[in-house]
Amino acid sequence: VIGRLTHLFGGDFTPIAWLQDSKWAMLSCVLPVIWSSAGPGCLIYLAALKSVPEDVYEAAEIDGANFFQKIWHVTLPTLKTLIIINFVGAFIAASQSGGMILVMTFGAADTEVAELHIFKEAYTNLRFGSAISMAWVLGVMTLLFTIYNLKQLSKMEFRTTGK
Repeated sequence: VIGRLTHLFGGDFTPIAWLQDSKWAMLSCVLPVIWSSAGPGCLIYLAALKSVPEDVYEAAEIDGANFFQKIWHVTLPTLKTLIIINFVGAFIAASQSGGMILVMTFGAADTEVAELHIFKEAYTNLRFGSAISMAWVLGVMTLLFTIYNLKQLSKMEFRTTGK
């Protein structure tokens, strides 16, 4: 579609091999994952933004804060816990993205990720022992990352918004 649009506006129509060209393949694999997960994430952030008390923004404005200072000193600290939780979820989802890449490119054109490498090691090369070892390392890394972020969350102060 993009190539045809450039042709419409006088450009040269050369089709782009989105999944075969290593320059575009990873982007072509990542964009559907982002698109499919953006909706729920945006709804969660929108609900969290609505829960920030308006009087805090008014107090910051009275203190002379501009738009960016209000974001940095009011909005981000309020949403910090949610950002960390969503970051952990995104990290876990990214470590499970091998299925999409398997279907789209089978790891060709520099799109092989850890999960896909483990799959190929087990079922293409029939080296189940090394595949299990790699899967354990990936699982432990994900677990350690999650534990670290949950410890960071436990150090934060939580406040409830009640009317």
